[in-house]
Amino acid sequence: MEKIISIFMAFMMFVSQFFSVCLAKREEDISAILEKMSLRDKITQMIMMEFRTWDDNTADNVAAKNFTVMNSQVSKIIEDYRFGAVIYFAQNLTSTEQAFNLSVAFQEAATKNDGIPLIICADQEGGSVYRLGSGTALPGNMALGATGSTEYALQAGKIIGSELSAVGINTNLAPVVDVNNNVNNPVIGLRAYSDDAQYVGELAAAMIDGMAKYDVTGCAKHFPGHGDTAVDSHYGLPIVDKSLDSLNACELLPYRVAIDNGISMIMTAHILYPQLENDTIYSQKTKTYESLPATMSDDIITKLLKNEMGFKGIVVTDAMNMSAIAAKWTPLQAVINAINAGVDMICVPCYLNSNDDLNTLDSLLNNLVNAVQNGTIPLARIDDAVKRILTVKYDNNILNWSKNQTSLENALRTVGSSANRESERRISAAAVTVVKNDENTLPVQVSSTSRILMMVPKENQKALMIMGWNRAKQAGLIPDGASLEVVTFSSATQLSTYKTSIDRADTVILNSLVSSAYKMNGGSWESKYIRTVLDYAENAGKTTIVQSVDKPYDVQSYDKADAVVAVYGCKGSTVDPTEALVGGVTSSQAAFGPNITAGIEVMFGVFPASGTLPVNIPQYKNGTFTDTILYNRGYGIHYNSLLS
Repeated sequence: MEKIISIFMAFMMFVSQFFSVCLAKREEDISAILEKMSLRDKITQMIMMEFRTWDDNTADNVAAKNFTVMNSQVSKIIEDYRFGAVIYFAQNLTSTEQAFNLSVAFQEAATKNDGIPLIICADQEGGSVYRLGSGTALPGNMALGATGSTEYALQAGKIIGSELSAVGINTNLAPVVDVNNNVNNPVIGLRAYSDDAQYVGELAAAMIDGMAKYDVTGCAKHFPGHGDTAVDSHYGLPIVDKSLDSLNACELLPYRVAIDNGISMIMTAHILYPQLENDTIYSQKTKTYESLPATMSDDIITKLLKNEMGFKGIVVTDAMNMSAIAAKWTPLQAVINAINAGVDMICVPCYLNSNDDLNTLDSLLNNLVNAVQNGTIPLARIDDAVKRILTVKYDNNILNWSKNQTSLENALRTVGSSANRESERRISAAAVTVVKNDENTLPVQVSSTSRILMMVPKENQKALMIMGWNRAKQAGLIPDGASLEVVTFSSATQLSTYKTSIDRADTVILNSLVSSAYKMNGGSWESKYIRTVLDYAENAGKTTIVQSVDKPYDVQSYDKADAVVAVYGCKGSTVDPTEALVGGVTSSQAAFGPNITAGIEVMFGVFPASGTLPVNIPQYKNGTFTDTILYNRGYGIHYNSLLS
């Protein structure tokens, strides 16, 4: 036994010495890079720039085009300005081959003349937010929360990581780790895993780990928490008036879990936290003293996140051109305030859509250099930020980028692969949550004489409903003779429009696209028409099923339905619904929302019903949500697949 212990101790000493040598080598390499950098290069290393559109000024009166192919102008800008990062949007990514070629071109330009490889990033959250249009969309965070499984979150992370890395995207501005503890939140919602903070942290850590398997850096956002807001910071400045103790008990918990699991990047929120930061600064734009949002708060970024919570990675801002910042601050003052607060990387400090915009960029950079030289920004703050950026690039194998390491064949083989799409299908099905099932309506038992009517509020949902039906047919659960009709309703649709179809059907399935409180219980056409159909169908003796395809709070709105399920996603498909009749989505490689199809597959018994609510469902009464919980987090009615 003593010999075993001795061997183990010797091994651990070797491991410790090995890592010490590696860390020393890393510090030496990074210090050598820093020493060669000019002050201006250090500042541009702290900038994440977008090239969403580009106007090359080659034609008069032509709007800027989506930037999808590298040109000599942008290549020269990347070579000369030496940005630390670029961010892709959906406009930049049209196909796998195009995305791959664009990433290679960006890196080739960045590494000319001993330049530093770029962080290339995108918001590939999955669900309602994804950028890689040829990839695997995935059902989104709240759906992952409904699976009750960190293993599914890990799988999702691996899918995202494999596809992003294959096209040269080395950093994902995800996952969202906001806790969805405000049912009226207009911008988070389905992007959050749950309203349980600990569970959010566990799922986020699993997804981050999955992406890391492919050297894709994850970014937890939006610090210190965007979940309990009723304002979208893209359009206004939210306020969260909570104490540090309250935030520690909820909003900050997922970040602590992520930090403990080695997260390399955290994104700030453009939100006021008056109990954490009460300083004001005179705004050169509004000509008055303004309170500081988290992005510009040293108490939040440096004191709390870096010092107290011990975060050692990159702190990156949310886009600085969002209204929450741009409406109150000039770009220069916003950037100076953010850097002095402790931010390491500035996301989109100004627009850059043509060579004409370089004057604005140069003015910003020159003023930032002056701000460091005159002591407005400490040089030590710049050096600390750049060292953090270089360290993350070193640790995630970005610094040693080489075109020889890339492969278009691998990208074409990986992105949107059959294996990834099949995993997506199973994850999405595991999320489907049955909250009502009177008289064992589900799973639907289909006979040769069954007549099914599906009613959807968006044309792009048709193909997804048909795909679910076709998959059930392929599984042998829908016999010959059974019929399907799929129709679209809108604000102008009357009951009489589809009265004949309802009369002919024996089962009516309706999608509920209710995303906010005022749409609940007939408050808008999306729910009002469904309730009208349910009233008529009940009197006509029809079986009715409602599928909630947005936030699940509307599952309480349809008491006359025989069954109600939640699928946590309404992302549609651009595939022609007539093409979907052949069984798959077609041969198209376009990403599509998998949630609605998964709901249909579970309804018809292809998969079991196993999902549970990842959020509490508060009662809606008199135009608002109350404190009474109708369905508790973790609730769900389960049944077996008809194939088992």
